[in-house]
Amino acid sequence: MKKIFVSIAGLVILIMFSMVPFFNSVVIEDGKTARSLAFFDANEGSEFSIEYIHSIHKTPVREIYQVRHEEILQTEMRFQEFGVGMPSGAAEGEVFAQKGENYILSNMKRTFPSLDIRIGQIIANHTLLLNGNKYPFSAFSEKGSWVSIKVEKLNIWQRLIGGKKLG
Repeated sequence: MKKIFVSIAGLVILIMFSMVPFFNSVVIEDGKTARSLAFFDANEGSEFSIEYIHSIHKTPVREIYQVRHEEILQTEMRFQEFGVGMPSGAAEGEVFAQKGENYILSNMKRTFPSLDIRIGQIIANHTLLLNGNKYPFSAFSEKGSWVSIKVEKLNIWQRLIGGKKLG
C-alpha cells in the first residue's frame, strides 16, 4: 500500500512540475482564438526578423526585433521605398542611413507587448527569419489571417501541444 501511495504522490508531483512555465519562448498565436500556431525558444536579447513585400510599392521590408524582458523591442527597419507605412526619418536617438538601395532605420527602441500582423493573401509573403532559417507565416497560418506574436513562458505541455516548434 505504501508503494502505491509513493507512486501516486510521485506522479502528482511530476504532473505539477510539468505545469510550471519556465521555457522562455516567442509564441505566434491565432489572433482570434489565441490558439498557439508556432513558437521558438528565446532568451533575453534573442533576435528575430519579419520580412514581407510592401503591398503598395512591392518592395521588400525587413523589421528586426529582440526579446527584452517580457516584451518585443524593434531595433531596426530596412526598406527600399518611402510611402504609406514607411518612416520618412528618424525619431530622437534613432539613426537613418542609406546603404545601396536600402534605407536603414537603426537604434530603434520601440517596445511592444505583442505584434499583431495580418498575413498577406497575395503579395506580402510574411516570413519569419530566425537563426538563418526562413519560416513563411503561411506554413502555420492561413493567408489573410491575423496572428499575434508575444513573449511568454511555456510549460512542458504547452511545448508539446503548442503548435509548430521553430528554430
